[in-house]
Amino acid sequence: MLAYAKAYKIQKIMKKIVLSLVCILSMSAFGQEIEIEGSSYPYSDIIEWKGMGALLVNEDPTGNSPQVNLTLVGNQETSIWDQKFTPKNEEYYYISSENARYVYFLDNLDLITGKVYFNQLNSAGNVKSTSVAIGTAVKKLGSYDYNNLELINVVVTDKALVHHFRYDDKKNKSVVEIATFITHHNFLCYAVELGSTPKEALKDENIGQYDFIGFEGDQIYFAARDYQNKTKGWNVKSFSSKAKPLEGYFINAPKDLIPIENIGFGTTGKYYLKDRTTIDAGLLTFINSKFYLVGARKASGNGAGLTLFTLNEAKWDEISTMNLNYFIEKKNLKLGIYPMNEGVGYHLDHNGYNKVSLLPYAPISESAHNDFTERTIFNPSSVFEKKEKEEFNVILPEGLLTFNTSQLNKAGSVKFELIKK
Repeated sequence: MLAYAKAYKIQKIMKKIVLSLVCILSMSAFGQEIEIEGSSYPYSDIIEWKGMGALLVNEDPTGNSPQVNLTLVGNQETSIWDQKFTPKNEEYYYISSENARYVYFLDNLDLITGKVYFNQLNSAGNVKSTSVAIGTAVKKLGSYDYNNLELINVVVTDKALVHHFRYDDKKNKSVVEIATFITHHNFLCYAVELGSTPKEALKDENIGQYDFIGFEGDQIYFAARDYQNKTKGWNVKSFSSKAKPLEGYFINAPKDLIPIENIGFGTTGKYYLKDRTTIDAGLLTFINSKFYLVGARKASGNGAGLTLFTLNEAKWDEISTMNLNYFIEKKNLKLGIYPMNEGVGYHLDHNGYNKVSLLPYAPISESAHNDFTERTIFNPSSVFEKKEKEEFNVILPEGLLTFNTSQLNKAGSVKFELIKK
């Protein structure tokens, strides 16, 4: 792809040989092909485990067997490991985070008789299937009916699986915030009250409710918008995976930020709970021992822009920006963020712009802006390189792992390419 006289045939053969040698040399210099043998069923999906590789998924297409088969592909010439688990329902929820050594496949988001059911997967490919009575831990805090807990988010940290709930305390006319921590190793559940806010106070746009913002080792951080000494900002609290309070302080906010509708982004419970979005002045996050903030500001004319700030000795420093030329003030900026080691990935949906990109911590020549699709949620590395919709890219320490999703749902082997640095 990409005869008449004998000499012409020889010339054509020689050209093909030279071209083949060039292709082989190019592949050896720039890319390594990884072929994964076919399984009992065609590979039907692919999800990213950030920093680890790509998880190929295959299931019985007839639905007779509920088993889900996983194959991890990364920096090796063949698959790293194969594993399987059996969800309780047809639908399950993948939960992962940057710098967490475990991922979870939840069977349920809202509690079932006070319990959460899940399959836990560690980096070695070991699976544990169990359930944990979150409701029992919450009852130790007081007379809370777990049937009335509103789930706000589910995240995984380095030490625990974290649930964040809100409880409507009708007697005291307040909203109580509760977090639970299920430790990875022994599945013990601990609960803590993050705080209680009068409903009347929540009518003030400067007062907000708590959100999970990040973790570092065994410190798990939450923050809520507040107003202290005539200054806008956030109350920040951190806890251990055993619900022990560690830190608490107030952080000032930059000035002139416009409202953002937090739609969630990345493989957390907030994304799956699409009907529970919140309005925030800016999206605060914590990763690798630093606070970052993604805020929006009006620009001259009809424009606006996203800015990534970092907190440096109680002062917010601007480190990267993204201009939005056609800003409609009457419409909320719908934004979700996913903090990563390289920068803050985001999904922005506003006035026809529905894309994912990156606000980097360090200067880069240009950020890619790729169309948002449902698969993007399970592919955080999609914010790094300009790509087509059918491409699935995974950033690894060794380089870029690429996969063409048109290979899915077809019998037989599939191929990846590892483009080394």
